[in-house]
Amino acid sequence: MSSSKRRAPLSIDFIIVGAGIAGLATAFRLCQAGHRVRVLDKAAGPNRRAGGTHLPPNATKVLMDWGFKDELLKHGLSTRASTFISIDTGKVIGCLEWKEDVLQETGADYMVIRYRDLYDMLYRAAINAGARITYGATVTSVHANPPRVELHDGTVLKADMVVGADGPRSTVREAVGGWSSEEVPEGHSAYVETWSSAIISRDVLQNDPELSDLTRFHENRPDYPIWTGDSRHVIAFTVAGGAEFAIHAFLPDSEVNGIGDKDGWDVIVPREKLPFHFEPKLQRLLDIPATYQRVRLFQRECAEEWTDESGRLLIMGEAAHPLYPCVLQSCSMQIEDAEVLGTLFSRLRAWDQLPHLAEAFQELREPRTRAIYAKETKAFDTVWVGPGPQRDARDQALYGMMMEGHKGWDETKMRWQWDEICEVFGYNARDAAEDWWVMWGMLRERSITREGYCPSSYTVPFCMGATVTHYAELRN
Repeated sequence: MSSSKRRAPLSIDFIIVGAGIAGLATAFRLCQAGHRVRVLDKAAGPNRRAGGTHLPPNATKVLMDWGFKDELLKHGLSTRASTFISIDTGKVIGCLEWKEDVLQETGADYMVIRYRDLYDMLYRAAINAGARITYGATVTSVHANPPRVELHDGTVLKADMVVGADGPRSTVREAVGGWSSEEVPEGHSAYVETWSSAIISRDVLQNDPELSDLTRFHENRPDYPIWTGDSRHVIAFTVAGGAEFAIHAFLPDSEVNGIGDKDGWDVIVPREKLPFHFEPKLQRLLDIPATYQRVRLFQRECAEEWTDESGRLLIMGEAAHPLYPCVLQSCSMQIEDAEVLGTLFSRLRAWDQLPHLAEAFQELREPRTRAIYAKETKAFDTVWVGPGPQRDARDQALYGMMMEGHKGWDETKMRWQWDEICEVFGYNARDAAEDWWVMWGMLRERSITREGYCPSSYTVPFCMGATVTHYAELRN
């Protein structure tokens, strides 16, 4: 039976703090597994962040398994190459292409999609699966004994388990580890255009043939451009079924004056405040939006502990393993988290499993997320390299890959490429969780059975003394 269709023998009540991608995806999967879920978020309403996001095969295969194939085909576009362009001259440097046969081995397509479309897809799925989502609910404190959260208005809500999906400045992380996440400014910010409430409509580009062609989705050349320069880059891709164009620009903070240190997706910066002085086509494109959203990049450490001693508080997503915004795997890690947690808790049959499953979540996810963080950080070094031998070597490699792509690839080159991407794109979150269960979860179950201890005789946990009360609280 697919883990997405398995329902846990023991259903419990979850409170998830945070209604971002991680929170909504987790709510959906836990509801699928038969649990009762309430999501709390401090925002006034559903997230309407601008821009687009990548869905590499490791994320797309999860979403396909969840039943989102039609929506992905409607809103997303498949891609398999990135064209590198000089941010100063507009000259094509080279191309990084993933061959179609190699990508097929990963089990899914590489797609790009509007962030809003991905968010709405998960929001609807969570609601339809039975999750209750409450906006305007700021969680001010979290406690484990019994599991409960306190809101800004003094309301206390109880559950059997509290999951923190509340981002890098997580309230739940502080309750789990006793301290908040430390952060150091990296020195750059990402700017995402807010024109036309979201991203650039291609209708406004019809009078500019160069920009119209640049932003058009080409089925025979499914690539997206990356303009690379000295400590800056711009990445863009066509979304919304080819109707819109998303732009993410990364600039050094030292070159942007008069906007202060405010951070977050609610920070709006006028175009005239941004020092865009790039090659002509890119310059015209960046001049279209009147405003941009700004989010700063911070260096943040992965949490040492993802769950408390009771196993009733757990953190995930960027609360546990922060990642830079607008990078290739930023949404994928959250989707993988949701699948692993949902798969593990679809196996829940006894109360004393809670801490073991919570620990298993960190055991499975921490090595993976640390590896991805290292790769994403290294990627910035590649696109931000300044003039000199290092840049020349990069440009020569990219040009060589573009030329080899034109000539055709032999089996040796395709095997090399598969070896390069199998660890990242070939990862299967569901299989990872199922493998853990077969190797360790079932082993523990058999050990308990041999010792003659019946799960049904376990003591009712402390929070269940008020079962009727907090069922009512969660449902009202």
